[in-house]
This record gives sequence, structure tokens and C-alpha cells, in this order.
Amino acid sequence: MTVPDESVDSRELMLSAAWDMIVESFGFGGDSPRPTEAKILEQLKAADIAHRAGLTTGAFYNRWPNRESFLTEFIDYALSVDRSPTYNTLKEIVGSFVGDPHDLVRLVAREDVNAIVANPAFAIHTHLWSMMRSREDIGRRMEAMYDEYRAESEPLFGALMDALERDVHPDFTMEEIIQFLMALSEGLSLQSAAGGPGAPDVDLFGKLILAILPSLTVPR
Repeated sequence: MTVPDESVDSRELMLSAAWDMIVESFGFGGDSPRPTEAKILEQLKAADIAHRAGLTTGAFYNRWPNRESFLTEFIDYALSVDRSPTYNTLKEIVGSFVGDPHDLVRLVAREDVNAIVANPAFAIHTHLWSMMRSREDIGRRMEAMYDEYRAESEPLFGALMDALERDVHPDFTMEEIIQFLMALSEGLSLQSAAGGPGAPDVDLFGKLILAILPSLTVPR
């Protein structure tokens, strides 16, 4: 059913439509060819977005004065934590887990890598990262995204520390440890996504965390 142009949800519908178009072009569904880095955003045309959302092109321009205004908002949308449901999944695991806390760390680490690799947001974020030199607004938003991710990670990391009965080492801060673990997670996820015989085992992240944490934390 076509949604009326005046629908209060038209903004969300069109942002979501644009997201779905890019997700499909990256091979997560649909038959669109994979875009080159230069064409990731260029493929988003007002008429195509509106049509995908079940709206008219006029509805698009009622929301945004031009395509560039839409792209600026879409970049915010694409880099939002809401597009990456990994943290909610991990919070559920931590909240319901019963058993050896070391097994909990291994499980959370494994699911973190698996969720990142399977999440189309990771592919899109990686390609947007490659465009930061040509678009300063992407760089600023990527910085804000990582700030959001660190804030989302603090209670999760705190819960793991509670389970292990450890505190942050006085030489470090929780933010620094989270930054390190995020970088390690993304690096391993990139290699896992690439596949091949040299791809790391999904359990490697958990092994590394358990090996490194004694240097980054202290017993309570």
C-alpha cells in the first residue's frame, strides 16, 4: 500500500529505503551490482528512494530541499548505533548467562565478531570510512559514532568485570580499554569477513581478551 506523502513517517520511510538499497547493493539481498567506493552514495537518487519507500518524488523534496541535504542526514542515520544491534544482543547474553565467567567472556567475544561480520552496517561503515578524505562530514560523524559505541560498551564491559571480579588497572581508564578492544574486534572481524585459509578463528578474540585482561585490570 502506498503511504500518503504527508505521513509523519515519510522521513523514516525514505531513510530506511535508502539504507535497504545500499544493503542490497553490498550483497546482503537483492540483485543490484556491488558499487564502487565512489558510487556508494551516488546510487541514492531522490526518485528511486521515494519509489522504494512507496512515496512520490515530491514527498522527498518536502522533507529535504536537495539531495545533498538528504545525504548529510542519511550519513547520520547510517552511522547511528541503532543500525548496529550488536550491543543489545551482547547485553542479553551477559544478563542471562550462568556459569564460569571466563566462558562468558569467550561467548561474548565470539558473538561480537559473528554479529559484526553478519551485520551489513559493518560493510557500509567500512566503505564510508574509506570516503573520509573526500567528505569531512563523514569523518566527523564517524568520530561521533565511535563515541556512541564507547558509551554503549561501558555498561557491558562493566558487567564482564563484575563477573570476573576485576577492576580497571590504575594505569588505564575504562575508555582506553574499550577503545583497544573495539579496535581489536574490528580488525579481527575484517579478517574474518575476508575469509580464506588465513582468516582468524572466531574464538581468537575471546582467547586474546582473556590473555590481555590480567595486564589491563586488577583483582578486586
